[in-house]
Amino acid sequence: MHRQPDDIWRIDYQLPEGEDAEAAVREDVVRRNVAAIIEMLGERGPWELEWWSLYQAYTLALDGYRHGRVLFVGDAAHLVPIFGVRGLNSGLADAMNAAWKMAYVTRGWAPDALLDSYSPERRGATLEVFEFAIKSTRFMTPPTRGYALLREAALSLAVDHEFTRPLVNPRQSQPYIYRDSPLTSRPDGDAGFSAGPGNGAPLANFRPGPDDFLLDHLGVGFTLLYFSAQADVPREVVELADDCRVGTAACRLLVCTGGARAAMGETMADPDGRFAAAYGAAAGTLYLVRPDRHVCGRWRSVQPDEVRSAFRRALAR
Repeated sequence: MHRQPDDIWRIDYQLPEGEDAEAAVREDVVRRNVAAIIEMLGERGPWELEWWSLYQAYTLALDGYRHGRVLFVGDAAHLVPIFGVRGLNSGLADAMNAAWKMAYVTRGWAPDALLDSYSPERRGATLEVFEFAIKSTRFMTPPTRGYALLREAALSLAVDHEFTRPLVNPRQSQPYIYRDSPLTSRPDGDAGFSAGPGNGAPLANFRPGPDDFLLDHLGVGFTLLYFSAQADVPREVVELADDCRVGTAACRLLVCTGGARAAMGETMADPDGRFAAAYGAAAGTLYLVRPDRHVCGRWRSVQPDEVRSAFRRALAR
């Protein structure tokens, strides 16, 4: 049961095994079932049916999302349970992943092998969504007495104990980390960081001002996110930004500083250090970010050769 805007409830219920699905969507049957749920909620006023339908909660995926010159995206690649808007979220992430790779390959900026990374990255995300969906399903309709006991305990404790309430509303989905992607470098490079998006993770958006967001500062190419105490930018960082240019898509140098405006690149002010703290950054920290906002690699201090290597790998070179 999901409370919606405009005094609307969305109610999902599972049909018992063996029930005639065609009969189950007759209006009189739907009204009878919904009325029982509304009565359980303690609602006594008049109500109307807005819309109803029948759906099946699938967890199905292709073995591979690339077949020659065809990339499968969204429901063409995977079917996930409708509850939690997982299908829409996954489809948008599929499109964002595929779009920049197709653009780079068709323009000759990257080899065809770049498209091979689409399937392991996005199929891995699908399998993680399946795990969340199965967890939710088993909570809603326990398959065994053990799962039923867990649900009963969580629901009864949630009335008075806040720490159990997340069990009642299991996570629907979360941003997927391309940790094992062939495009991600330095899988152990996160060890020196205590916070922030790790290698393969999507950037965590940040709001430095009332109408200002980190993601608004990124361009269509790669991005170097450099943290500087006094707005100074070493020459080697400027050179890296030039080296990470692809075709006509420049690599944007974004300098996060608590001091004055940086002489090179675009400045993002962080006077109280909240952004640097959220990203586990100190003066000299550098992030290399893909066009789809996922981290290629990050360094506590600039390592030019490693940055260039991570850039080449992110292009499947």
